[in-house]
Amino acid sequence: WRVVSDCTTCKVLCNVVLTHLSFPGEMLLRMLRMIILPLVVCSLVSGAASLDASSLGRLGGIAIAYFGLTTLGASALAVALAFIIKPGSGAQTLQSSDLGLEESGSPPVPKETVDSFLDLARNLFPSNLVVAAFRTYATDYREVTHNTSSGNITREKIPIGTEIEGMNILGLVLFALVLGVALKKLGSEGEELIRFFNAFNEATMVLVSWIMWYVPVGIMFLVGSKILEMKDIIVLVTSLGKYIFTSILGHFIHGGIVLPLIYFVFTRKNPFRFLLGLLTPFATAFATCSSSATLPSMMKCIEENNGVDKRISRFILPIGATVNMDGAAIFQCVAA
Repeated sequence: WRVVSDCTTCKVLCNVVLTHLSFPGEMLLRMLRMIILPLVVCSLVSGAASLDASSLGRLGGIAIAYFGLTTLGASALAVALAFIIKPGSGAQTLQSSDLGLEESGSPPVPKETVDSFLDLARNLFPSNLVVAAFRTYATDYREVTHNTSSGNITREKIPIGTEIEGMNILGLVLFALVLGVALKKLGSEGEELIRFFNAFNEATMVLVSWIMWYVPVGIMFLVGSKILEMKDIIVLVTSLGKYIFTSILGHFIHGGIVLPLIYFVFTRKNPFRFLLGLLTPFATAFATCSSSATLPSMMKCIEENNGVDKRISRFILPIGATVNMDGAAIFQCVAA
């Protein structure tokens, strides 16, 4: 009994120490998430209001086409690598507890494709902007069992609309864009409100610059705590070694070869010098695993280190952080 008691006490102490160790990283995530809402809304309003309608439409069209093509290319690359390497072999021996995850009671009900598109449309037009700041619409399912007269049992999956935790960034992005265009359309009457959003945006960027001083400390504790959460790293690496290798290889080819090649073709400049100015956002993305949380540091570095026009960066980056998911496309296609 003493051995069992000591093991239980050790586990409790380890959990307490892990909670304390992850606290500085948690503070970084909280600060980054706190700044996302004013940063996205103000930057998009000021960016859309600073461009004329033709430039806005042309720039938005090019951006959406680029995002779509690069995401499609990333997906195709991941599928090709998955067929060649076959990363699923050996992963059957891995238990969720090895990742520090708790066992779930029942597997989640798979979402229908049509419901995913309908949820996308619903989130583009939130019924309440205040609620959109912290909740997102999502379709859930409830299974109903029917007993037929012939004695057969049929199960029906009924869709149910729910609000889940998480900022509805799509709805906020669309609203901010439309508001910026509307203010530009007002002419002199909208100038005062445009100046307000410009000033608010500049003040937000000052806050971002202050948060950047804390980023190295927060990243160190974030990565350290995530490593300690894994119960057996050796089992993880041996079981998911092919999957990890395939994902990293796909990210390296896409992010280190394909995207720099596209940059060089269109600009005739050294792409790696441009990437060198984005080391802080790369580290933030690696530690937080969140495009939205990386947006503040990305916006600051791309303007100050790489000299990108503020009108371009503050219009494109919030949209890109929302819809351009090349990395997610790679690891999801590899996992499938």
